[in-house]
Amino acid sequence: MSLTTLAEQLDVLAAQANAHINESDESITVSNLCADATLEILATCLGLGWGCSAFDEEQTPTEPSNIVEDFEPFRVTIRKPDRPEETLDILTSVGILHWLEKGHDAKRWRIAGLSKPLFTQVRIYTGWTLPEAVTAVTVSPTTKSPRALVRESGSLKIVPGDIRPWLLLDQSQFDLDQPFHKTWGVKAFDAIVHTLANEIDPDSHSLIFKGAPKLVLQPPKSTTTTIQEFGVDAFLHLQTAAHWVYENSREAEVKHSLLAMEIARSGRENGPAADYLKANLSTALESAKIAYQMSLSDLGKDTLKSLGDLRKAITEETAKATDATRQTITAVSGALAVGVGLVAARLSTDINPWLISMVMLIATGYIGMIVYSGWSFISLQRGLRKDWQPKLYRFLPQDEYNKMVAAPAEKSEQVFKYSAMIGMGAVIVMFVGVSIFSFVSEPKVNGPKPDHSESKRNESNTAVVIQLNEQLQRLNVPLSAPVPFRKDWISPLPISAESSEVPARP
Repeated sequence: MSLTTLAEQLDVLAAQANAHINESDESITVSNLCADATLEILATCLGLGWGCSAFDEEQTPTEPSNIVEDFEPFRVTIRKPDRPEETLDILTSVGILHWLEKGHDAKRWRIAGLSKPLFTQVRIYTGWTLPEAVTAVTVSPTTKSPRALVRESGSLKIVPGDIRPWLLLDQSQFDLDQPFHKTWGVKAFDAIVHTLANEIDPDSHSLIFKGAPKLVLQPPKSTTTTIQEFGVDAFLHLQTAAHWVYENSREAEVKHSLLAMEIARSGRENGPAADYLKANLSTALESAKIAYQMSLSDLGKDTLKSLGDLRKAITEETAKATDATRQTITAVSGALAVGVGLVAARLSTDINPWLISMVMLIATGYIGMIVYSGWSFISLQRGLRKDWQPKLYRFLPQDEYNKMVAAPAEKSEQVFKYSAMIGMGAVIVMFVGVSIFSFVSEPKVNGPKPDHSESKRNESNTAVVIQLNEQLQRLNVPLSAPVPFRKDWISPLPISAESSEVPARP
């Protein structure tokens, strides 16, 4: 007994025997059954090894032997087997319609009897027998919500919140000859058509396209006949248009407006949405692409101008931060030089230590005011960048903005921050050190040095007298007393000009 047989039995009962089917993700409940149909379902479930319970008209569990016409109608509850994670198992056509309308978080939908898989941007639809390795799920990035682009005033939300479940990854997979593909195509057609309009009328649910002139289309009828008449080619054109509009979140708003305007301009009269789009969508899409390229050219000029202004602004900010750093370093160097000069003055003169401390205090306060002024400017510029970035430079991705603006500004801020911290710390240390030194140390004043030239002269005169006395003793000249010293003995004798000539010998 196969799974497809049970699915066909339930679909036939729902279509021909007025059976009511309610399929959840864990079980299937079939009510309003006759005795024969109940026995057939029990036998099929027994052959598959699935759990199944029957209940009579009084909602009392019933054994197969008690299932007779007298206790009709019956209700059968079928328990689905265990399934892998992020998987939804669907057995009946009623269950398919229910879950397509309601939606489910599962990324893999296994459908009984589906022979040709279908891949969308957030989920895949396969049969129950296809291995999981073959059905790897590729989830596309989140795009702009259609509800953010289509105005919808009514309490009933027709526009889907996420268009990705209705966009095909591979358009060649779509086949209208497949029953499930046709069912899914009906729901996808209805969802996509509503996401392309500018507004949904709250009363008639008509599609409004704002252009010149304004276009109002009748809402599509969600039937298999509608999608069959619309055709595969037109449906794939619709898929292409939706892909183009919603492929990028940042560009979706512009593309949506351009396409809606071109759809309104392409035709002449209002009418059914399916007929109008089948005749004019491909032309409108080509025109919208051309208009978008032209808008990109104008936008590119504005973007380049904005980037130039941004570059100029960040260059000026970094230059001002660099000037503040340079001023801080210069002021710190001057304060340190003043401290060294005060130390030298204290060592050489008897200067008041309170005066030294006052001078260093003034220098320290001056450095503090310069540091505070520079940091206040940097903080103000940081706040302005944060406030204006989402208003003027929203077109820049956050990574690009960080690389072009935030990183250079942060680097210049760090240079100023470290320079100010080191400089201020050095000046404070100098202030404390000079103040303590001025009160502890005493000045060293150098007095006049004694003159030893007179003593040296007396010693030399005494030596000359002693030498003369020794020479007189050698000549046997009696000396009753030492010869007193006379200055003219050792002074040069004046020689007259007359006695300067030496007389000749006879």
